[in-house]
Amino acid sequence: MMHRIGGSVQLKRKRVQKMDRNERIVNDFYKSIIEGDMDLYSSLIHENIELSLPIKKGVLTGTYFGKTRLVEEIFPLVISCLDLDNFTFCKRFKIMSANEHCVAAICEAGGLASSGEPYDQIYAHFFKFEDEKIIKLIEFQDSSLADRALWKGVAYLEPDSQFSY
Repeated sequence: MMHRIGGSVQLKRKRVQKMDRNERIVNDFYKSIIEGDMDLYSSLIHENIELSLPIKKGVLTGTYFGKTRLVEEIFPLVISCLDLDNFTFCKRFKIMSANEHCVAAICEAGGLASSGEPYDQIYAHFFKFEDEKIIKLIEFQDSSLADRALWKGVAYLEPDSQFSY
């Protein structure tokens, strides 16, 4: 009987350690964005990441696969639509919930789009992890604000698949 209790305590300790590690990864993710540290950002992203934007219609919608696609296509597309001198990617963020599998967070960004339109956005992010890196990121946002401020005249970026859960 004592062995079973000890095993249960060890299992709970492992879960807490994974949860703490996952929260640390998410904190570092936002830190990398705040500080513009692309080396740190890159170190947190799994090569096979899935970025999902569950939006019915928009420039970015569906699921995009791979770190290369994220870093070389999606990130530059978003950056090109912002007035970087008058924009803050991560004004503040808060982890809302965490366990050993997933972290949910809210992030605020704000400033001006390159169109001159205000772009004060609130994001909900859901992170999953593999090999101590972010393997899946689901992002919810005000897509009508993004359409109005960012995406005027910007071509649709074909996803690798439709969003599914």
